[in-house]
Amino acid sequence: MIKIIVTAFLKLSLVFKSLGTIFISFFEVIARFIDDIGYHILHPIRTIRFQEVRDFLTENMVTISLVIILIIVIYLTYNNREKV
Repeated sequence: MIKIIVTAFLKLSLVFKSLGTIFISFFEVIARFIDDIGYHILHPIRTIRFQEVRDFLTENMVTISLVIILIIVIYLTYNNREKV
């Protein structure tokens, strides 16, 4: 009985190490995803030729994204009402 308890206690550290590895891998995937999103959103803005246009877009990025989301929601609402 004592041998089983000692073996289970020794294997418990391996379980915690594997869980830690899983959580680290999970957070690494999330960090890469956020980094990719930043690359795909910010890189096209950097390629715009005129500085004034880039400044306008970067200063008003939140407003522009909210307007785009609002337009999508209105479209989906209107589209669902026509189907009914």
